[in-house]
Amino acid sequence: MLSDKDVVDSLNVARRIQRAFLPSEDYIQKTIPDSFVLFLPKDIVSGDFYWVEQVNDTILFAVGDCTGHGVPGAMMAKLCYQILDQSLKEFGMVIPNHILDKTLDLLSNKINVSNTNIPEGMDVALCALTGYNLQYSGAHNPLWIVRKGELIECRATRQGISKTPYPIPFEKIELNLQHGDIIYIFSDGFQDQFGGENNKKFKPAQFKNSLLEINNLPMNLQKIALENAFNEWKGEREQTDDVCVMGVKI
Repeated sequence: MLSDKDVVDSLNVARRIQRAFLPSEDYIQKTIPDSFVLFLPKDIVSGDFYWVEQVNDTILFAVGDCTGHGVPGAMMAKLCYQILDQSLKEFGMVIPNHILDKTLDLLSNKINVSNTNIPEGMDVALCALTGYNLQYSGAHNPLWIVRKGELIECRATRQGISKTPYPIPFEKIELNLQHGDIIYIFSDGFQDQFGGENNKKFKPAQFKNSLLEINNLPMNLQKIALENAFNEWKGEREQTDDVCVMGVKI
């Protein structure tokens, strides 16, 4: 029988493996210099992940939120990360909604082949940035843009990346950005954290206000400010879910 130490040691190895397949900080800073990623797993490993790739002049980036957390969530995160890669590199998809359509198809096929009936899947926000042109597609997870002190919300398609009997095509939103715009994509972990004086969820409205309050800071300081706000809200309470927030400044 494994001891508690053996289990923790195994999870720590799993964490190193998970961090190894995620984009490195050096790669992100080289590809998207004015950006940050706040990544706070609930447990040692995470069901959230972030994804960054470059194809010619187009930079693709995403935040995925897989069902569950801990080991089951991390296994699903690894699978969904690989399928995003496959959609891009094997099938040549570079338009966000096409990538999500193919990702949904590939995941459904894998589940069918394995003859399982698992309900797990992924919510995700996916962006393709070429100069000032932004294409976005989301599975449940929205895109927020802060422009000159105002927040613009782009809503996601109301469908996750999971086995579904009647899938619908994912929608694409295309925007012309302005210098100084900041793109935020994220999982729901920050907003769902319980805390504060009345032990309530942080909630989207409060999260929006937090981003509006810090948007004038350099991106590295925004990351620190968000993490401090999260920890202050959480206090001594247990973290509710995995947290991942990505910010990209134009």
